[in-house]
Amino acid sequence: MLFRSVVAFRSKAAGEVIMFPDHVKPIFEKAGLVFHDRGAILAADLPKAIVAIEHVIDELASLEVPPQDDDYDNESDEFDKPPAMIAPVAIRTRFYPLIRHLKKAADKGVDVHWEPY
Repeated sequence: MLFRSVVAFRSKAAGEVIMFPDHVKPIFEKAGLVFHDRGAILAADLPKAIVAIEHVIDELASLEVPPQDDDYDNESDEFDKPPAMIAPVAIRTRFYPLIRHLKKAADKGVDVHWEPY
């Protein structure tokens, strides 16, 4: 199975959410969901899938160590801090758009599908 660089999650309930497959696949697998380059979660399965994904995210978030402001000797020197584009992103922040999308789809009773973008 060969993934492109990103996948787009779509439903009739919301726009699309673009994510890296390398981020999504391990979360889905830990949640007991199959993740291929193309797939779907049926409307009837969304509530259970959301709970499972949120459980995995909560579990992984509890293991994260947030960066501390005192990790940097001189906060006024911007060159001592990592650029925002390479700074770590908390798992809850990373998955918030997808969880929101899944919940909107569940509320409207529609399927969510994904495919390479």
